Amino acid sequence: MEFPTPQFAFFCIFVLSISWLVHRRRTLQKVVLLMASYAFAWKLEPTFLAILIGSSLLNFGVGRALVALQGRSARKPVLVLGLLANLGVLGFYKYYGFFVDNLQALATMLDLEVHLPLLELIAPFGISFYTFQGMAYIVDTYRGKAVQPETLLDFLLFIAFFPQFGAGPICRSTQLLPQLHSPSPPGVPLLSEAMALITTGLFKKMVLGTYLASHLTTDAFLAPGNYSSLGLVLAVYAYTAQVYLDFSGYTDIARGVGLLFGFDLPENFNYPYAAKNIGDFWRRWHITFSTWLREYIYFPLGGSRHGPWRTYLHLMITFTACGVWHGATWGYIIWGAIHGVGLSVYKASLDIRRAWGIDTRGPNPWYWDVAGWFATISFCAFARIFFKAPDLDTAWTFFGTMLEFSVIGEGFDVGVALIFFLTLFMNFFGRPCFDLLIRMHEAMPRAVRPFAWATAMLALMTLKPQGMAATIYFQF
Repeated sequence: MEFPTPQFAFFCIFVLSISWLVHRRRTLQKVVLLMASYAFAWKLEPTFLAILIGSSLLNFGVGRALVALQGRSARKPVLVLGLLANLGVLGFYKYYGFFVDNLQALATMLDLEVHLPLLELIAPFGISFYTFQGMAYIVDTYRGKAVQPETLLDFLLFIAFFPQFGAGPICRSTQLLPQLHSPSPPGVPLLSEAMALITTGLFKKMVLGTYLASHLTTDAFLAPGNYSSLGLVLAVYAYTAQVYLDFSGYTDIARGVGLLFGFDLPENFNYPYAAKNIGDFWRRWHITFSTWLREYIYFPLGGSRHGPWRTYLHLMITFTACGVWHGATWGYIIWGAIHGVGLSVYKASLDIRRAWGIDTRGPNPWYWDVAGWFATISFCAFARIFFKAPDLDTAWTFFGTMLEFSVIGEGFDVGVALIFFLTLFMNFFGRPCFDLLIRMHEAMPRAVRPFAWATAMLALMTLKPQGMAATIYFQF
């Protein structure tokens, strides 16, 4: 069930109505939200719900065991078994086919025979996100940093809350469980912010992102040979805009819907295309996931504590794992490794400048910032060729056709170019525009607000292209 659909809107209105009718009875309200979240998963596929519940019970049990074993040597084996169980389920559903295909290809190359069962597996919706959320909880419990759920109901809802379990934000126990433990607020505490988030999210995802997908990026990455070099260059930058519009738009809707239910979900994007270097980009992009990578892979490996070369190795491992998390293709793995190289080169440049006595924390000349910004967004855009292309052969064809500097084929789309520049505008000036929306909503008389919401929805439905581009990160 995609967010920008009438079905989801009716589902939300129905659940919101019941939730606020019973909000004075907090436990009953949480039961309503959990049942709604499970109905959301069941609607997609009953098996998905079973795996979601199983994952939740596993991590709840491991967390309880770690608390009970406080101060005992058995805690670490319990943690390891819990992590292996999580990774085992995730790996089976997402990577079994990839493993079998590549093992058989290797065996054929070595003139060997390997007979492994071929299974038609569909990765459960949201499994990468809620698995990582559960793993973060048990690791934080082991470290003594987690907020413990007061009841099993709290933990089940912490994992399955429907606005965010499918594609994040990935919540830490300290971010969501205290809100579940608190009494329900008497009303929507941040209504203006919620409506601004939902409106901007729908505009980004439903209107702008869908236009890019339907007018260029989908076809260009499937058949790059049909496009001119200029058309493919535009497709590269358009797709990097589309990923932002689609994913940040989804996150805005998720956070807005969460606020309507009285829950403040963490911010996931902080205007990443305004970043002036690749390190700053990853501090702004998919924040809850990049924080997860830092806290649970990069720092445990040693971070930057063991000299420069070990630091570069840790970055490579962390971002190759980032690529693997996205999906079981060599394209994702290469994309992740490219970012590992980019971050290592950036870290090395900082080390060299510090060794030369240059202050790397001070302000840079304006032309240096502009060059850094252009290099950063271009690096991210061209790396995404491997991310978007359906296979490596298509990716190489894309690069080859682009470097032919040909003018023959489908080419420049003015609407696509305008949306790309509008995306950049959003990243540099989005905050004051968003704050203006909030102030406008707060200034409206309460009686007028429903008409404003209806007008905004009508305008969005009028502006949106025919059809709807699938949410990119739902496939992960």
